[in-house]
Amino acid sequence: MFAKTDRCLKSGPASKVFISALLAVVVFTLLLWSGLLERPETGLRDRIIGLLVKPQPSNLVILEIDSESIESIGQWPWPRSVYATAIRALGEADIRSLMIDVDFSAASSLGGDAELEEAIRSVADTMPVFLPVFVQRLSQTDSALMIRRPLQGLTESVELVSVNMYPANDGLVRSLSIGFRWQDNFYRGAWNALAGQADTGTWIDYTISPDSFHYLSVTDLLEGRVPQRLLRGRDVIIGSTAIELGDNLATPIHHVLPGAVVQALGAQTLRNGGLYAASPFAGFVIFALFWLGATVVFSRCGWHRGLQVLGLIIAVWLGAFILVYFQVHLILDVFKPLFLSVLVYMAINLARLDSATLDRLWLQVSLRDNEALLDRIVATTNDYILCVNREGVITKANQSIQTLCDRSASDMENSQLSDYLPDARHGLVGMPSTPFDTHVVTRGGQHIPVQATVSRVATSVDAIFTVVLRDLSERVAREQELEYRATYDGLTGLLNRSAFFDRVDETLERHRFGCLICLDIDYFKEVNDAYGHTAGDQLLKTIAQRIAVYVGNLGQCARIGGDGFAVWLPGLRFSAGGSQFCEQLLEDIESPLTLTVTEDIPLQISATSGASEYGSYDNTADQSRQSSPATQAETLLRQATDAMRLGKQEGVALRCYRERDSQAAMRRLELVPAIRTHINNNAFQLVYQPKLELSTLAPTGCEALLRWPQNAGEVVPVTQLIEVAENSRQIVPLTRWVVETILAQEAEWKKKGWPRHMALNLSARLFQDRNFIAGLKDLLDSSSGYFVIECEITETALLGNEDRALTLVSELVDSGATLAIDDFGTGYSSLAYLQNLRASVLKIDRSFVSNIQQSPGNQVIVRSTINMAHELGMTVVAEGVETLGDEQFLRVHGCDLAQGYLYAKPLALPDFGRWLASRESSGA
Repeated sequence: MFAKTDRCLKSGPASKVFISALLAVVVFTLLLWSGLLERPETGLRDRIIGLLVKPQPSNLVILEIDSESIESIGQWPWPRSVYATAIRALGEADIRSLMIDVDFSAASSLGGDAELEEAIRSVADTMPVFLPVFVQRLSQTDSALMIRRPLQGLTESVELVSVNMYPANDGLVRSLSIGFRWQDNFYRGAWNALAGQADTGTWIDYTISPDSFHYLSVTDLLEGRVPQRLLRGRDVIIGSTAIELGDNLATPIHHVLPGAVVQALGAQTLRNGGLYAASPFAGFVIFALFWLGATVVFSRCGWHRGLQVLGLIIAVWLGAFILVYFQVHLILDVFKPLFLSVLVYMAINLARLDSATLDRLWLQVSLRDNEALLDRIVATTNDYILCVNREGVITKANQSIQTLCDRSASDMENSQLSDYLPDARHGLVGMPSTPFDTHVVTRGGQHIPVQATVSRVATSVDAIFTVVLRDLSERVAREQELEYRATYDGLTGLLNRSAFFDRVDETLERHRFGCLICLDIDYFKEVNDAYGHTAGDQLLKTIAQRIAVYVGNLGQCARIGGDGFAVWLPGLRFSAGGSQFCEQLLEDIESPLTLTVTEDIPLQISATSGASEYGSYDNTADQSRQSSPATQAETLLRQATDAMRLGKQEGVALRCYRERDSQAAMRRLELVPAIRTHINNNAFQLVYQPKLELSTLAPTGCEALLRWPQNAGEVVPVTQLIEVAENSRQIVPLTRWVVETILAQEAEWKKKGWPRHMALNLSARLFQDRNFIAGLKDLLDSSSGYFVIECEITETALLGNEDRALTLVSELVDSGATLAIDDFGTGYSSLAYLQNLRASVLKIDRSFVSNIQQSPGNQVIVRSTINMAHELGMTVVAEGVETLGDEQFLRVHGCDLAQGYLYAKPLALPDFGRWLASRESSGA
């Protein structure tokens, strides 16, 4: 085939061949003149030289000003005394010559110039010393040149040498000049001085590895860690290698080298005989010989033989380039002559072709390219492609399907498609023409979900089918993940709330009764605050694992949010095994555990649980209100949650929901709108309990207390009223109503001359609301000032967010109100905490005061409390004084004020006025 083509190509006339060769040299000349051949020339040359790099013997030593030395000395620039010390050490080591590549053109602000001058003078008699001189621009904007020389005192005993190195057109330093002349002085290059040559420029031989030189740190020399034998008789260059000093040059082969290393490479090149480039004339002769030889050779042989000759020319010329480089120290053009030969080869062979031959060649190339492109697409696509004949036999399988099925091409080809795609066992004709989901079977029997598309391709011989498969594993995995997330809690792996409801509702169809348990970890927030949320998450996972292991197959367990868990036990009553199950579960949960994030500190936690029963009389009313069985699980969980909440209030670990709990819950729900209505209708009532000064029993003020309207049906206890108001976020408007009502009576009290001190109770929730405290201050500021308002809070009211609450308390006290600590003794407080509150009144709780003469323990507590409060400058009020004995004890021990049924119960406003009148008339 090649011989036949060669005969066709040889049939062209000689003149046509010669003209094509001339066109080739014209194109080459244009490219050479435009400079487009320089980059590939230097690139190919650098690649060849890069393969030849190796270390060479050298006596050059580079004393590095490196990062370690800069850090060790602790400053930059260095004092000149550092260089003086290094020079004296080098002189003692008997080195051969010294090149100091450091700019000494300006006096040092750190001193040491005289010491450096003396050190250089002391070694200059025994060795040549070179200092740098260089030319630079005056500034970035001024192109005028200036010369930088060392200080005059340093130049008397040294030779000044040039260190200017200029990059080529590609920005890389490839050659070194002989130096430069400035005015009447000539400065030879530092590389010439180190090589002992006067005025020889050179190309840098980058086959010399920078590892050929010895590298020592200035720090090691100064600290005496460098043996003198390593320096004796060597040429030393002191220069910067630290990247941060910026004395680096871009070079071929090695990319970036310090300037001192480039100087050493230049000196070593000169010592090896130098390296020079062929002259332009020699280059012209080489181009002419290559063109003439290529024209003669390629015109006498066909394209195939000519291609072989071209390969031989390339190999021979590369060898010649290397030989001349090392033996003659001459750099020849390597790419340009070879490129000229390729141009001549292509031009001559194209000139021999007629139009028909060109068309055939173009068609062959196009067909080959298209076939290669299609093969490449099929081989590299992420889809799995099979070609199958009418009988269902695989004729071709791309690499992707081979990898998926863990089969080789030889295993898959000529085998049945149904071996890998079971849905194809009934033939391809009956398979859907649109994409459909199926699965592929691998060698190991694994079923991988895929989307299949079967297409029929008509050919001139017989129809074939293409089966394109797309892996659906990720999609299926995502769907499974979404399904998991929709069913299970991401942290603990237990069922989530929604899935738990579904499981409960499903089992209710098969069981007539069951028990649902709700658990809550006590003080979980404190675990998060003390050890961090990572510890909290680990605690939740540990508790969830204990619950899951304990419940096992007896029922379903879930995390219903935060630190709450739920367990459903179908077919089990609380009274018939459920309570024992709960107690054992709590005991298992509360067993000690150790979290890794707590640094192996044992942790003991507790939990509170509530239970509700399905099918019991307790929730019959609730069940009758359900419109659908699907909501029964929510009802059971709500009942168990209520029981757990009530258990926390009652201080018990386990509590079952009862019928009266439902009634109480309904009552609380009914109170929410009733409170709002009574506030809007101004229907609440205030009663006033007097306070008396114990020494005189004269009324000094009263405490305003809130009461449910007497005409509003069943009377609501004030504790329940406040609880519902706090939980329904109505404590703010309710308290505002109390303050506004009191202030509305201020003018009447002033007119009647009634006692000015008015105490009112404030909920702890109010001290988390900056807006309320600001509003309260505005209300007090708007009053006439007759009332001396005393705000009573419990001693534990501000715990939990003390900083913010104390700030608000301080703002309230600064506005003119006084602060009283109510129910003192029932909580836990430190003296520092009481002082921070800025309270001026302390109220002893009634539980310590009532019938105090029968309780020696209470007597001690009350007596010490009175003394402590007086020491802190506080007024003491005793609540719950019911007998003359109580009064006598308190008076003897210095209590300031008393309040209790001995004097009066809380009174409505008219009754309070009559009580005051009666006290005045009796002269009490």
